[in-house]
Amino acid sequence: MDYIRRHIPKLVVGGLTGMSDAPLLSPETRSRPVWQGLGLLRRHLSSCALIIVVGLAILGVWTASRLQQTVETEVGHRAATVLGSMLKRHAEDLAADTLSPELIGVIDTYFHDISDALGISEMKIWNAQGTILYASRPGLTGSAQPVSDELATALAGEISVSVGDTFHVESGWPSTTTGPQQFEIYVPIRIRSLNRIVAVAEYYQNAAVVSDALTRARWQTWGLLTVIGAMFVAILVMILRYGDAVILRQRTDLSARMADLVLLLDRTRETQARIHQRTIRLQEEQKAQLRQINSDIHDGIGQLLTVALLRMKSAPPSSGPQEDGVQSVRLILEEAMSEVQALLSGTSQRPVAELPLADAVSALVEDHRRRTSTEVRTVLADRLPEPSLPVKVAICRVVQEGLHNAFKHAGGRDQQVHLYVDHGTLVIAVSNDARHGQDACRDVTRQPMGLRNLRHRIENLGGIFQVLDLEHHRMEIRASFHEYSMEHSHE
Repeated sequence: MDYIRRHIPKLVVGGLTGMSDAPLLSPETRSRPVWQGLGLLRRHLSSCALIIVVGLAILGVWTASRLQQTVETEVGHRAATVLGSMLKRHAEDLAADTLSPELIGVIDTYFHDISDALGISEMKIWNAQGTILYASRPGLTGSAQPVSDELATALAGEISVSVGDTFHVESGWPSTTTGPQQFEIYVPIRIRSLNRIVAVAEYYQNAAVVSDALTRARWQTWGLLTVIGAMFVAILVMILRYGDAVILRQRTDLSARMADLVLLLDRTRETQARIHQRTIRLQEEQKAQLRQINSDIHDGIGQLLTVALLRMKSAPPSSGPQEDGVQSVRLILEEAMSEVQALLSGTSQRPVAELPLADAVSALVEDHRRRTSTEVRTVLADRLPEPSLPVKVAICRVVQEGLHNAFKHAGGRDQQVHLYVDHGTLVIAVSNDARHGQDACRDVTRQPMGLRNLRHRIENLGGIFQVLDLEHHRMEIRASFHEYSMEHSHE
């Protein structure tokens, strides 16, 4: 208890382990901003917010890249659809090294027809060797240039799309196009029946409208991700703030309970001190009462027995049966005096109780025979259990009280002591012939003090005490102790 008392105040002051820097809920705490009111959870909020921001940034970059790729792919497929519908009928003619003037005129007509509608500024047709078969810009038809990566990709069967302001500056030729941002698109042209690529169409399409739409889509994407991130952070703040409030409230409740526990411990210590003092006073009072009782017995019964013994010793001796009676009475008085002295010294019944149960009962019966000059029939069972000391003393008292009442009220006729075990129950029975005896023992309400005290002692030990009227005018005092009662009284 002293250990708890020393350490509980530390818990009350410091709070829970690892939470000493968390403020208690107070008016100042409630009035603080949300960020300052989070207490210990502030660091967790920072980490989670950083993770959310980084994750959303990665998601935004990936989404913008995918969006651009999707737009470029869509533009390329549209170009392949348009050019495929225009040039598919001339695919076999495009397999030649040079184009006829008629075919060049037809392609030129196609170019002018779609240039305004689709925003196409320039168009070229390449063969597999890097020769320009057709060019909308004058002076380029029939020229050969090194095969670029984009052209090689288209010759391999894939559509190539790129965005920029100027293209092919490093080739040494004049820049392909200048001006607003353009899409450079390479579309393979193949003969369907042979599934063979014979040429590549290159054209440049105005990307301003698409770029504006793409930019708006990017900004919208980033705006949406920003809103989602802010919502996540706000929800996280609400959750962490609620958790922080719960923790702080529990900490406050725990501190209050700890304080109540300290107060309870103080009261318990005070109560224990009062109980200890009361116990000491009761022990002193009991000791004083015992000393008073010993003094009263010594000054009362002891002195009377002493005077009686002195008077009998000073009486002149006589002969005959009267002298034998006097000697018997003297012996009884001497034993009574010894019993009183043993009672005053606290050793009454100790010599007999220290013997085995059968020997103790036999010794009491023999003492009764010697004192009263009467016969007592004793029936002791074999292999008797050895009960606890309180039960053994109670059995001895039953034997003494039963034989004493048999001699006092019935003259000691046909006395019998029976000690046996019946189904795990130890039974002691003292009976006698009460045909001409008094009726003091028959009525429970008028039983002598000795029987009442004996009943109280046996029932306190968990036993059963009975005064029975048997056949043939016999009176019996019986006490029974169950095996559990004997073990319980021993504990």
